[in-house]
Amino acid sequence: MIKTIILIIFITILLLLSYIFYQCKWAKEVRVDILNDKLKENIKITQISDFHSNILRNMGYFKKKILEFNPDFIILTGDINDYGVVKKFNKAINFLTELSKLGIKTYYITGNHEEAGPMLDEFIKEIEKLGIKYLKNDGQYLEIREEKIYIYGLSYHNYSFENYNTNDKNLNIILSHFSKNARENLCDNMDIIFSGHTHGGQVRFPIIGALLAPGEGYFPKYDKGLFKYKNAQIYIDSGLGNTLMDLRFLNRIQFSNITIKRQ
Repeated sequence: MIKTIILIIFITILLLLSYIFYQCKWAKEVRVDILNDKLKENIKITQISDFHSNILRNMGYFKKKILEFNPDFIILTGDINDYGVVKKFNKAINFLTELSKLGIKTYYITGNHEEAGPMLDEFIKEIEKLGIKYLKNDGQYLEIREEKIYIYGLSYHNYSFENYNTNDKNLNIILSHFSKNARENLCDNMDIIFSGHTHGGQVRFPIIGALLAPGEGYFPKYDKGLFKYKNAQIYIDSGLGNTLMDLRFLNRIQFSNITIKRQ
Protein backbone atom coordinates (compact mmCIF):
# COMPACT_ATOMS: atom_id res chain seq x y z
CA MET A 1 0.00 0.00 0.00
CA ILE A 2 2.77 2.45 0.91
CA LYS A 3 4.64 1.60 -2.30
CA THR A 4 1.49 2.31 -4.32
CA ILE A 5 1.01 5.70 -2.64
CA ILE A 6 4.67 6.60 -3.25
CA LEU A 7 4.34 5.57 -6.91
CA ILE A 8 1.18 7.67 -7.34
CA ILE A 9 2.91 10.68 -5.76
CA PHE A 10 5.96 10.21 -7.96
CA ILE A 11 3.87 9.95 -11.15
CA THR A 12 1.82 13.00 -10.12
CA ILE A 13 4.94 15.09 -9.54
CA LEU A 14 6.43 13.91 -12.84
CA LEU A 15 3.26 14.83 -14.73
CA LEU A 16 3.09 18.23 -13.04
CA LEU A 17 6.72 19.02 -13.87
CA SER A 18 6.17 17.92 -17.48
CA TYR A 19 3.09 20.15 -17.70
CA ILE A 20 4.96 23.16 -16.30
CA PHE A 21 7.88 22.57 -18.71
CA TYR A 22 5.43 22.45 -21.62
CA GLN A 23 3.74 25.68 -20.46
CA CYS A 24 7.14 27.42 -20.22
CA LYS A 25 8.74 26.31 -23.51
CA TRP A 26 6.02 25.72 -26.14
CA ALA A 27 4.51 29.00 -27.31
CA LYS A 28 0.91 29.36 -28.40
CA GLU A 29 -0.67 31.86 -30.78
CA VAL A 30 -3.44 34.07 -29.38
CA ARG A 31 -5.76 35.85 -31.83
CA VAL A 32 -7.20 39.16 -30.66
CA ASP A 33 -9.66 41.60 -32.26
CA ILE A 34 -9.67 45.25 -31.18
CA LEU A 35 -12.37 47.61 -32.45
CA ASN A 36 -11.68 51.23 -33.33
CA ASP A 37 -13.80 53.70 -35.28
CA LYS A 38 -10.85 55.58 -36.80
CA LEU A 39 -10.10 52.81 -39.29
CA LYS A 40 -11.63 51.92 -42.63
CA GLU A 41 -9.33 48.97 -43.28
CA ASN A 42 -8.05 46.35 -40.86
CA ILE A 43 -4.57 46.75 -39.39
CA LYS A 44 -2.72 43.62 -38.26
CA ILE A 45 -0.05 43.60 -35.56
CA THR A 46 1.96 40.80 -33.97
CA GLN A 47 2.89 41.53 -30.37
CA ILE A 48 5.82 39.76 -28.69
CA SER A 49 6.65 40.55 -25.09
CA ASP A 50 8.74 39.36 -22.14
CA PHE A 51 10.80 36.73 -23.94
CA HIS A 52 13.36 36.88 -21.12
CA SER A 53 16.01 35.06 -23.14
CA ASN A 54 13.89 31.93 -23.20
CA ILE A 55 14.29 29.00 -25.60
CA LEU A 56 11.22 28.17 -27.70
CA ARG A 57 10.85 24.47 -28.41
CA ASN A 58 8.45 25.22 -31.26
CA MET A 59 10.22 28.05 -33.10
CA GLY A 60 9.01 26.67 -36.44
CA TYR A 61 5.38 26.94 -35.32
CA PHE A 62 6.03 30.45 -33.98
CA LYS A 63 7.40 31.74 -37.30
CA LYS A 64 4.80 29.87 -39.35
CA LYS A 65 1.89 31.41 -37.45
CA ILE A 66 3.29 34.92 -37.85
CA LEU A 67 3.80 34.43 -41.58
CA GLU A 68 0.27 33.03 -41.96
CA PHE A 69 -1.14 36.02 -40.10
CA ASN A 70 0.96 38.38 -42.26
CA PRO A 71 1.04 41.38 -39.90
CA ASP A 72 1.61 44.92 -41.08
CA PHE A 73 4.28 45.23 -38.38
CA ILE A 74 5.57 43.56 -35.23
CA ILE A 75 5.88 45.17 -31.80
CA LEU A 76 8.33 44.00 -29.12
CA THR A 77 7.05 45.37 -25.82
CA GLY A 78 10.11 44.92 -23.62
CA ASP A 79 12.10 42.38 -21.60
CA ILE A 80 13.17 40.47 -24.69
CA ASN A 81 16.64 40.25 -23.14
CA ASP A 82 17.02 39.21 -19.51
CA TYR A 83 19.49 41.34 -17.52
CA GLY A 84 22.14 41.25 -20.23
CA VAL A 85 24.52 38.52 -19.07
CA VAL A 86 26.35 37.11 -22.09
CA LYS A 87 24.55 33.76 -22.26
CA LYS A 88 21.11 35.35 -22.05
CA PHE A 89 22.15 38.18 -24.35
CA ASN A 90 23.06 35.64 -27.04
CA LYS A 91 19.77 33.78 -26.62
CA ALA A 92 17.82 37.01 -27.13
CA ILE A 93 19.83 38.02 -30.20
CA ASN A 94 19.49 34.54 -31.71
CA PHE A 95 15.73 34.76 -31.23
CA LEU A 96 15.53 38.20 -32.85
CA THR A 97 17.77 37.08 -35.70
CA GLU A 98 15.25 34.34 -36.51
CA LEU A 99 12.39 36.82 -36.20
CA SER A 100 14.11 39.32 -38.52
CA LYS A 101 14.32 36.66 -41.24
CA LEU A 102 10.54 37.04 -41.65
CA GLY A 103 11.18 40.45 -43.23
CA ILE A 104 8.46 42.29 -41.29
CA LYS A 105 8.93 45.83 -39.96
CA THR A 106 9.54 45.59 -36.21
CA TYR A 107 9.45 48.12 -33.37
CA TYR A 108 11.06 47.63 -29.98
CA ILE A 109 10.89 49.25 -26.55
CA THR A 110 12.90 48.38 -23.45
CA GLY A 111 11.59 46.74 -20.31
CA ASN A 112 12.85 46.86 -16.74
CA HIS A 113 15.10 43.81 -17.15
CA GLU A 114 16.96 45.25 -20.12
CA GLU A 115 17.37 48.66 -18.55
CA ALA A 116 18.69 47.11 -15.32
CA GLY A 117 21.27 44.99 -17.17
CA PRO A 118 24.85 45.89 -18.10
CA MET A 119 24.61 45.28 -21.86
CA LEU A 120 21.77 47.51 -23.03
CA ASP A 121 23.88 49.61 -25.40
CA GLU A 122 25.29 46.48 -27.03
CA PHE A 123 21.80 45.02 -27.31
CA ILE A 124 20.44 48.13 -29.04
CA LYS A 125 23.35 48.10 -31.51
CA GLU A 126 22.69 44.46 -32.38
CA ILE A 127 18.95 44.84 -32.90
CA GLU A 128 19.45 47.91 -35.06
CA LYS A 129 21.77 45.81 -37.26
CA LEU A 130 18.79 43.47 -37.68
CA GLY A 131 16.65 46.39 -38.89
CA ILE A 132 14.57 46.60 -35.70
CA LYS A 133 13.47 50.15 -34.85
CA TYR A 134 14.12 51.18 -31.24
CA LEU A 135 11.66 53.72 -29.88
CA LYS A 136 12.97 55.54 -26.81
CA ASN A 137 10.34 58.06 -25.68
CA ASP A 138 9.78 58.81 -29.33
CA GLY A 139 7.25 58.20 -32.08
CA GLN A 140 6.95 57.36 -35.74
CA TYR A 141 4.25 57.98 -38.32
CA LEU A 142 3.05 55.15 -40.55
CA GLU A 143 0.66 55.00 -43.45
CA ILE A 144 -0.72 51.55 -44.17
CA ARG A 145 -3.29 51.20 -46.94
CA GLU A 146 -4.09 54.91 -46.49
CA GLU A 147 -4.64 54.41 -42.74
CA LYS A 148 -2.66 56.95 -40.73
CA ILE A 149 -1.00 55.51 -37.64
CA TYR A 150 1.22 57.05 -34.99
CA ILE A 151 3.23 54.68 -32.81
CA TYR A 152 4.96 55.99 -29.69
CA GLY A 153 7.33 53.93 -27.57
CA LEU A 154 8.07 54.54 -23.88
CA SER A 155 11.13 53.61 -21.88
CA TYR A 156 10.46 51.76 -18.63
CA HIS A 157 12.48 54.05 -16.37
CA ASN A 158 12.63 57.76 -17.15
CA TYR A 159 9.67 57.44 -19.48
CA SER A 160 8.44 60.65 -21.05
CA PHE A 161 5.73 61.95 -23.37
CA GLU A 162 7.72 65.07 -24.18
CA ASN A 163 8.09 63.98 -27.83
CA TYR A 164 4.51 62.74 -28.18
CA ASN A 165 3.25 64.64 -31.22
CA THR A 166 0.14 63.52 -33.07
CA ASN A 167 -3.50 64.42 -33.70
CA ASP A 168 -6.98 63.00 -33.20
CA LYS A 169 -7.24 61.70 -36.77
CA ASN A 170 -4.33 59.27 -36.45
CA LEU A 171 -4.75 55.87 -34.86
CA ASN A 172 -2.49 56.54 -31.88
CA ILE A 173 -0.71 53.49 -30.49
CA ILE A 174 1.39 53.54 -27.32
CA LEU A 175 3.99 50.88 -26.55
CA SER A 176 4.58 50.81 -22.79
CA HIS A 177 6.22 47.78 -21.17
CA PHE A 178 4.27 48.50 -17.97
CA SER A 179 0.76 49.69 -18.79
CA LYS A 180 0.58 51.73 -15.59
CA ASN A 181 3.19 54.15 -16.97
CA ALA A 182 0.80 55.00 -19.78
CA ARG A 183 -2.38 54.78 -17.71
CA GLU A 184 -1.14 57.46 -15.35
CA ASN A 185 -0.27 59.79 -18.25
CA LEU A 186 -3.17 59.11 -20.58
CA CYS A 187 -4.18 61.74 -23.14
CA ASP A 188 -7.60 61.89 -24.76
CA ASN A 189 -6.20 61.06 -28.20
CA MET A 190 -4.37 57.88 -27.12
CA ASP A 191 -6.26 54.95 -28.62
CA ILE A 192 -4.54 51.65 -27.83
CA ILE A 193 -1.81 50.83 -25.32
CA PHE A 194 0.18 47.63 -25.84
CA SER A 195 2.01 46.30 -22.79
CA GLY A 196 3.56 43.29 -21.11
CA HIS A 197 5.47 43.09 -17.81
CA THR A 198 2.87 41.17 -15.80
CA HIS A 199 3.42 37.73 -17.43
CA GLY A 200 -0.26 37.24 -16.71
CA GLY A 201 0.92 36.41 -13.21
CA GLN A 202 2.65 33.26 -14.58
CA VAL A 203 0.43 31.23 -12.23
CA ARG A 204 -3.30 31.60 -12.86
CA PHE A 205 -6.46 29.93 -11.64
CA PRO A 206 -9.96 29.77 -13.14
CA ILE A 207 -12.23 32.72 -12.24
CA ILE A 208 -9.55 34.20 -9.93
CA GLY A 209 -7.02 34.88 -12.70
CA ALA A 210 -3.52 35.94 -11.66
CA LEU A 211 -2.51 35.67 -8.03
CA LEU A 212 0.22 38.29 -8.27
CA ALA A 213 1.70 40.53 -10.97
CA PRO A 214 4.73 42.83 -10.71
CA GLY A 215 3.70 46.41 -10.07
CA GLU A 216 0.01 45.47 -9.94
CA GLY A 217 -0.02 43.62 -6.59
CA TYR A 218 -2.19 40.69 -5.51
CA PHE A 219 -5.18 39.60 -7.59
CA PRO A 220 -4.47 42.37 -10.13
CA LYS A 221 -7.07 43.84 -12.43
CA TYR A 222 -4.65 44.62 -15.26
CA ASP A 223 -2.96 41.25 -15.59
CA LYS A 224 -3.62 39.85 -19.07
CA GLY A 225 -5.85 40.54 -22.05
CA LEU A 226 -7.89 43.47 -23.36
CA PHE A 227 -9.21 46.23 -21.08
CA LYS A 228 -11.20 49.41 -21.53
CA TYR A 229 -9.52 52.33 -19.76
CA LYS A 230 -11.15 55.77 -19.95
CA ASN A 231 -11.23 56.64 -23.68
CA ALA A 232 -8.51 54.11 -24.57
CA GLN A 233 -8.03 50.37 -24.73
CA ILE A 234 -5.16 48.42 -23.16
CA TYR A 235 -3.92 45.07 -24.36
CA ILE A 236 -1.51 43.20 -22.07
CA ASP A 237 0.32 40.20 -23.49
CA SER A 238 1.45 37.64 -20.92
CA GLY A 239 4.70 36.97 -22.71
CA LEU A 240 7.01 34.34 -24.15
CA GLY A 241 9.22 33.84 -21.12
CA ASN A 242 9.53 33.63 -17.38
CA THR A 243 11.36 35.39 -14.59
CA LEU A 244 13.04 34.04 -11.44
CA MET A 245 12.25 30.47 -12.52
CA ASP A 246 10.57 28.51 -15.29
CA LEU A 247 7.10 28.45 -13.82
CA ARG A 248 3.80 28.66 -15.62
CA PHE A 249 0.45 27.20 -14.59
CA LEU A 250 -2.72 27.54 -16.67
CA ASN A 251 -0.89 30.33 -18.48
CA ARG A 252 1.18 28.97 -21.35
CA ILE A 253 3.72 31.31 -22.94
CA GLN A 254 2.19 33.16 -25.88
CA PHE A 255 2.45 35.70 -28.65
CA SER A 256 -0.50 37.73 -29.93
CA ASN A 257 -1.70 38.20 -33.49
CA ILE A 258 -3.92 41.25 -33.22
CA THR A 259 -6.39 42.65 -35.76
CA ILE A 260 -7.58 46.21 -35.25
CA LYS A 261 -10.96 46.51 -36.97
CA ARG A 262 -13.38 49.31 -37.66
CA GLN A 263 -15.96 49.49 -34.91
